[in-house]
Amino acid sequence: MASMIFEYALLFMFGVIIFISSVAVFRSYESYFTSVSVNDQLEEVNEYVGSNIIKLAEMTGGEDSSLVLWVPKKIGGSEGYTMELSSSGLNSTSLLTRVSKHSELFNLSRTLNLSGKVISGSGNVIIYKTGNQIIIS
Repeated sequence: MASMIFEYALLFMFGVIIFISSVAVFRSYESYFTSVSVNDQLEEVNEYVGSNIIKLAEMTGGEDSSLVLWVPKKIGGSEGYTMELSSSGLNSTSLLTRVSKHSELFNLSRTLNLSGKVISGSGNVIIYKTGNQIIIS
C-alpha cells in the first residue's frame, strides 16, 4: 500500500514537472515571436512614414504642405512606440521592449531641417513641410 502511494506521488510529480516545462517552453516561444512581430511591424511603420517624408520633401514649389498618415496605435499586440525625426533621420522605438529602427531618409538632412517627435497613441502622424523644414507631430 505504501509503495502504491509513493508511485502515485512520483507520477503526480512527473506530471507537474512536465506541465511546468511545457509552460516555460511556451512562454519562451511566445516571447520570441512577439519580439519578431514588434521588430517587423516597427520596420513597416518606419518605412511607411519615411517614404511619405521623402515624398513630401520632393514636392517642388515654395508652398507649405502637410500629410496626415494613419499608423497603428500599438504594435506587437500591446506595445506603444515613438517616432523621432532629427538630422540623423527617422528613429522608431517601441516603448516596452525598446526595439529601435532607423532610416536615414536618403540624406535629406543635408538640404532640409528635420525635427519632431510623435507617440503612437493618437494613431496618426502629421508631417509638415514649410520652407526648408520638415516636422512630424
